[in-house]
Amino acid sequence: MGNTKYNVLFMRDDDSVKRYRLSPFWLRVLLWIVILLAICAGAGAWAGYTFWTENMHLKQDKIELQKNLSDASVQLERLENVNKILDSYDPNELQSLLAAVPVEEKKVESTPAVNLDKLLFYKNLMRAGVENVKLRKSGGRLALSFDLNNLQTASALSGLAKIALIKNDGKSVEIKANHNDMSFHIQRFKVVRTRFSVPSGSELDDLYGVRLMITTNKGELIFSEVYPLSRFLN
Repeated sequence: MGNTKYNVLFMRDDDSVKRYRLSPFWLRVLLWIVILLAICAGAGAWAGYTFWTENMHLKQDKIELQKNLSDASVQLERLENVNKILDSYDPNELQSLLAAVPVEEKKVESTPAVNLDKLLFYKNLMRAGVENVKLRKSGGRLALSFDLNNLQTASALSGLAKIALIKNDGKSVEIKANHNDMSFHIQRFKVVRTRFSVPSGSELDDLYGVRLMITTNKGELIFSEVYPLSRFLN
């Protein structure tokens, strides 16, 4: 029994039969090698799936962090806008005015409060991205430019960009800019440039900011944000 051997035969049609004699030890070694290879393959597959899952979770966390950072940036800018509006009111002058007006007339002649929610209204459906907004004086007019990106590149985005000027008292004046400048049909992005005049009867000092609105060809508002003029015209 100690000299037991296994005969392995290899037969071909065009060659003689070849025989190999193997001891049980080498057969067991070969079996263990196959088992180890199977274990290694299984461990490699498990490790690959685990690392892939962790990588997907990390990517998702990164997207959430970027979104939270973007939202925080927007909220910070809105708070800065609110602070600038509040700073534009002189508390001493307001107090003097209230003291000079009789009690009976204060309710009638009081200045309406500015609705900050309406003034600083912000909307972003994440379908259109607006970047690199620039505004400058150009020959007695205002020149506006910005990058318009299609955030859903699976389909083209068509529509119209609109402009409105926001006065210090909270009123909005829509600007009729050149339609060819403001209309778009994009798969990826477009640089929008246009020029417009300040409405008659208004001065730059009377204006707080410019509202930029993006609408689809169906008239749906998908983006709206107010940019203070002090951000561009100093």
